[in-house]
Amino acid sequence: MFSELPQDIARTVFELAAEAGDGLSCALVSKQVQSWVEPIIYRSVCLSGYSVIEPLHRTLTDPNTSKPAEYFAQHVKFLAVLTFAMESKVINILRACTGVRVLASWGPSFGSDAMREFLSSSLSPSRLSIVAEANLLPQARRRTDFSLPIFQSLTHLELLCVSEDEWKHWDCLSSLSNLTHLSLDYATVDLQNNEGTRRALALCPTSLRIFVIGISPWAFSNGNESEAQAINNGDVDPRAIMACWEKPGGNVRMSRYEYALCCSSQDRMNEWMGKTTGKDFWELAEEIVERRRKWLQKMRSDS
Repeated sequence: MFSELPQDIARTVFELAAEAGDGLSCALVSKQVQSWVEPIIYRSVCLSGYSVIEPLHRTLTDPNTSKPAEYFAQHVKFLAVLTFAMESKVINILRACTGVRVLASWGPSFGSDAMREFLSSSLSPSRLSIVAEANLLPQARRRTDFSLPIFQSLTHLELLCVSEDEWKHWDCLSSLSNLTHLSLDYATVDLQNNEGTRRALALCPTSLRIFVIGISPWAFSNGNESEAQAINNGDVDPRAIMACWEKPGGNVRMSRYEYALCCSSQDRMNEWMGKTTGKDFWELAEEIVERRRKWLQKMRSDS
């Protein structure tokens, strides 16, 4: 059937199927189709365990492979690291994927030597999500070295499980001159208050336009709803909004805040892996900040 179609149309059909998640099946049709869809398959890589890491590492290191390291540098754009159990092989994969634009590191931390290798790699993503309370830094360091390539091109940064103690490692955020979007997911409810928000914002560069505070479902159990309302109204900072990692409408308490964002954890994961459709989390946050700005402007003009 497809052999009767013009090649450009057949290619488009298979590429669309690969975009929809059927890339592996399409690659089995023929060598020609495989060459069309493999760039789409490799665009998003999730290092979730042995079944992914081992064959990918073998492809990278096998001298008989049809794919040189440059292939991965060219095509892998979204990379999520969910485990560091195979430390050396993960590092080798990271070394090859130098063209990654969006990097998520959500697994337990490397050992200090491997972590130094990870942070000092030639990766230079524009978007980074990382577990902040992990043993992120080599033991010899006391501060995050933001001069490393992995931080230099960042425009969007998400720090997960941020604790009070972790801030001493991130107090030079202001040196990230390209940073425009920052999301913090606090490790404890106690930090979800205006004081913590102001301290965090004080560390940020002047380029920052969007500041998202991840709120736990139980965040309002300590009687701090007035502080949440202050963030919602823009009283704390016009760039700051709250976000809850549940489906829209899934948190009754959050629904009372007009300028807050609800997004399921699965949707967030899909975004970091380049598998989302429509507007992403950051774009929705921008719309909320802009909508609130217009509301505040109207309130001032009416008063």
